[in-house]
Amino acid sequence: TYTLILSNSGSGKTSFALYAYVYKPLMEHLEDDDFKILFFSLEMNETSLYIKLLSIYIFETYGIELSFKKILSREKEYVLSEEYYDIVKECMPWVDKISKKLEIYDKSVSANKVYAILKTRLESIGRFKETETRYTYIPNNPNLIYNVIIDHIGLVRPSQGNTLKQEIDLLSSYLVTLREKCGISPVVIQQANREQGNIERFKQGKSAFTINDAKDSGNTVQDCNIMLALYNPNRDGL
Repeated sequence: TYTLILSNSGSGKTSFALYAYVYKPLMEHLEDDDFKILFFSLEMNETSLYIKLLSIYIFETYGIELSFKKILSREKEYVLSEEYYDIVKECMPWVDKISKKLEIYDKSVSANKVYAILKTRLESIGRFKETETRYTYIPNNPNLIYNVIIDHIGLVRPSQGNTLKQEIDLLSSYLVTLREKCGISPVVIQQANREQGNIERFKQGKSAFTINDAKDSGNTVQDCNIMLALYNPNRDGL
């Protein structure tokens, strides 16, 4: 499937994707080879993502809330205690284990760069076969679920001659092609462009997403199978 996660800035899109599409499935497949992730992180570096995953793991394993900032002792007037530091060290074998199933690419990319990287990775876990009439893909492991996450697509680098919208459209079309041909599961995170009418509805407590909220940011809504519009009434935004 092609899943689009759409919401306003600061609403927790990346945190939601990390929990639902990275952490939970990785925990389900720790002991098998049926799940891999390629995470194009265009907003956050690789180390930060691993620390966020570590924070989730510590909470679910030990029941201790250690935020990203606390683990790094960046919270105001807070220094990580020896006890919590020892817990972090105890969790490092888990981090090593998931790193064998999770690849994070945190450099700037264009649509063509994403396609080239994906094609190379797919060639390493399967093979492309060309006949007189078809170009097919045969995976080494037919049970493999390969999640490809783009966070977030609005930060893709436009190629020469392309607008950002054209670049987003091109990248989305590549993801659809590889979904159909190779069976990847794209997960695209995108910031919403709220229509003025919807902003007024939101102020009245009647917030609702429409396709038009993504219309100026490419055709991802048209390409996806599932659109998840995140809404949090307790926050300023979604």
